[in-house]
Amino acid sequence: MIIIHIILSKGFVGSEKYVLDLVKYQKTKNKVYAIISKKNQTLNKLLKKEIKTFEISDFFKKFFINDLIKKINPDIIHTHLGDAIKNINKSPKYKIVSTMHMNYRAKDYKNSDAIIVSNNTQFKEIKKNFKGKLFKSYLWINTPKINISKSKLKSKLKISSKDFVFGSIGRFHHQKGFDILIKVFQDLNLPNCALILIGDGHDEFIKFQKNNKNLRIVGHVENVSNYYNLFDAGLFLSRWETFGYCLIEGMKFRLPIITTKHIGNKDWIDKFSIFQINQGNEAKLKKYILKLYKAKYKKKNYNLKMFDYKKNCQSITSIYKKILIK
Repeated sequence: MIIIHIILSKGFVGSEKYVLDLVKYQKTKNKVYAIISKKNQTLNKLLKKEIKTFEISDFFKKFFINDLIKKINPDIIHTHLGDAIKNINKSPKYKIVSTMHMNYRAKDYKNSDAIIVSNNTQFKEIKKNFKGKLFKSYLWINTPKINISKSKLKSKLKISSKDFVFGSIGRFHHQKGFDILIKVFQDLNLPNCALILIGDGHDEFIKFQKNNKNLRIVGHVENVSNYYNLFDAGLFLSRWETFGYCLIEGMKFRLPIITTKHIGNKDWIDKFSIFQINQGNEAKLKKYILKLYKAKYKKKNYNLKMFDYKKNCQSITSIYKKILIK
C-alpha cells in the first residue's frame, strides 16, 4: 500500500509518538509518507530518519496538502487530530482513516471513511453520528533501550542515591494533573524523596523548584526509558485521556503506580494491581504516596500482552485493508 500520514501539530506528545511508531512498523512492507507542520521540528527530525517527510506552512496549507496527495497517489490517507482531517478533500481514488486522539466533532470528520478509537466511551459516542466505519484499537508499548545508568542520571539531576523517586511523564498541561502532584508533594515535604516531572511546556513550572528542593522539572527528553528506569514509583494523574501512553509504559518498567481512572483507561485498568484514585481526591493520593514511600514498594510484573506493539500496529494495517475492499 501507499500510505500518507498527516499531522499538523506543533509539539511532540502522545499523538506524535503514535504516528512515529506506526510509521516505523508500516514502512517495512508499505510505501509510507508523512505531511507535517514546518513548526514541528522535533517530529520532523524523528520522521526524516524513517520516511520521506513533507513540511508545510500555515499559508495555503489546504492547497499544498491536496497537491501533494495528487502527486503521491496514495491508497490510504491516515489523519491525526482535527486540523489534518479538515484540510483533506474526499476522493474515490483513496480512503481516509482518522485516529481519534482527542475529542470528536462530527463536522470535522465528515470526509473520513473510517475512524479508529482507543476506548469504548469514544466508540459509543461517535457511533451515534458517524456514518463511516468505526474501529477500536488499543495503543501499544514501544520504548527505546536504556542508555544512561540510574546512578549517572541521579547525579545529573542532583538526587541522592538514597532517595525514593516518584515520577510522571507528559506535557505540562492542566490535563496531566502535574499541578496536583506539585501541591501534594509540597504539603507532604518528605525527606529522602524526589518527584520528577518530565515533558513539553515545562518552562512556566521551573519556578516551583525554588520552593521544593525535592522537585525536579525536566523538559522533553530523547529517551524516556532512562527516566522510567530511574523512577521507584509512577504517578499518572490525568484529568482526562483518550488512552494514556505513559501509564502502560510505566507498567512495562514494572513500577508500582498510582493513577486516576478516566475514559481512556477505565476499559482495562481494573485488570491490573494499581492504586486508583478519583479526580481531585488529594487525601487518597497522599495516603497512597505515603504507603509507597514508607514501605519502599518493590517493582512488579504486569501482563501487557494486550498492548503489544506489533500486534496493535498490524491491527491498523488490517483496518486499511478492510476499508479498501469495495
